[in-house]
Amino acid sequence: MDRFQLGIEIALSVLLLVTIFYSLYLGRALSVLRRDRGQLDALIASLQSSSAQAQSGIDHLRQTTELVGRALGKTVESGKSLKRDLAMLCERSETLAQQLESLLPAGRVATAGMKASPRVEERPEEAPFRSALRLKPDEVRTMKASGSKSAAERELLRALRQKQG
Repeated sequence: MDRFQLGIEIALSVLLLVTIFYSLYLGRALSVLRRDRGQLDALIASLQSSSAQAQSGIDHLRQTTELVGRALGKTVESGKSLKRDLAMLCERSETLAQQLESLLPAGRVATAGMKASPRVEERPEEAPFRSALRLKPDEVRTMKASGSKSAAERELLRALRQKQG
């Protein structure tokens, strides 16, 4: 049995060497997995912190949006109020312009009569309009709107120029 024992021992030795080399290979593979697991844990921690920052950014953006929305709402409401006021002023100015246009021929007659008759007391707010009625058509055309005149006065002068020209 010596030969048989020797054969079994050689076979076991070979199997033992194969097992040693295989265990070394598995040890290296496990160390690579452990190292990669550390990187994976670091990646997960980084992802969690990025997620927390994104959530806080979203909350901040939501608060900012609400503030801007409120401010925009106030601006829109004041714009609507201004629009109503401007519409009312436009209607009133159109009514006044129509009244002035209807008085224009009468104003010319009154102006001609004023030169011959004694002076009638003028109201200060009518002075710019009376002076515009006394102008000759050429003077009205060349008259420039100064910075001190309101938009209504400039519009009135433009209407007078169109009516006379």
